[in-house]
Amino acid sequence: MTVLDRAPLTRGAGTPGGAEPKSPAGRHRFDGWRRRERRLAGTIGFVALIPFVLFALVPVAYVVVLSFMRYNGVGDPTWVGIHNYALAFADSSWWSSVTNTLVLAGGSIIIELPLALLLAVLLNRALRWTSGFRTVFFLPHIVSIAVMGVVFFFILRPVDGILNGILRGMGVLSADVDWLGSGPTAMLSLILVSVWSGFGINTIFFLVGLQTIPHDVYESASLDGASGWQQFRAITLPMLTPVMRIVVMLSIVFSLRSFDLVKTLTNGGPAGQTDVMFTYLFEYFFSLQRGSQYGYASALAVIASVIIAVVSIIYLAMSRANEQRSDFGDARRRRREERNAR
Repeated sequence: MTVLDRAPLTRGAGTPGGAEPKSPAGRHRFDGWRRRERRLAGTIGFVALIPFVLFALVPVAYVVVLSFMRYNGVGDPTWVGIHNYALAFADSSWWSSVTNTLVLAGGSIIIELPLALLLAVLLNRALRWTSGFRTVFFLPHIVSIAVMGVVFFFILRPVDGILNGILRGMGVLSADVDWLGSGPTAMLSLILVSVWSGFGINTIFFLVGLQTIPHDVYESASLDGASGWQQFRAITLPMLTPVMRIVVMLSIVFSLRSFDLVKTLTNGGPAGQTDVMFTYLFEYFFSLQRGSQYGYASALAVIASVIIAVVSIIYLAMSRANEQRSDFGDARRRRREERNAR
């Protein structure tokens, strides 16, 4: 070890964050340190990339390749080109499941997000037992969705179901109702259970966003005579837009990926009227009735991923366009106020 190696690194003498040294010895030490840092960063990045490649990119690539083949899991895969995709586009049951997915996602988001925002606004007013309410609202999010589906199946079943028992005891019903036995009521049940499982975490997200809004803004608006609704419309909603954009994006993606709840609560019934995209293609992957058509199921999985990506891109494009229009309107309003001030 040389004296240079033992010498402490100080700012301005070839150290991290310091100016690059001018002496030959200092530059040599600085270049050596920079090479070591780059090698270390490259090694860490490569090691972190290995699990992503093995457990994300490789399976996705395998599914895409398998979607162009006929394969039942036993024999050798046979290349069929776009035949599986042609079958998918002609499969009316598949497109019914796509429609059901959009209905489930749309119904859940329309009910869930306003409810979560309302509860967040109420909790943000420093009511009594606020921390307790936060815990209660967050609890459904930590429960497994599969377990939740099983629990609600026993709640909603027609014979000895808890909901029917309560409603009959109150005199609301004179006979048991099979909530999961018809398409409309089964879909409504899925939507409401989905709302119950997701509104808590979205309430927390909105509450965090509300707590970042300065109270001085509300006090100034109150002094100017703005009502509570005017403050909510002119202050809360605009300043909560970044958080709302993220919450809506996450809700869209998670709703379109619905599987566990539908599988455990209705299993696509009755007669496939509540099948969603991933329960439908699951049958082709693992069901003995469908014959384990891995190639066709892979094609459906690719189409489902494309649908989710397209819906997400459309939402992001619309959100960005609304933001640009809002910024443009604010700029025009400021220019108009400046002209009036002159």
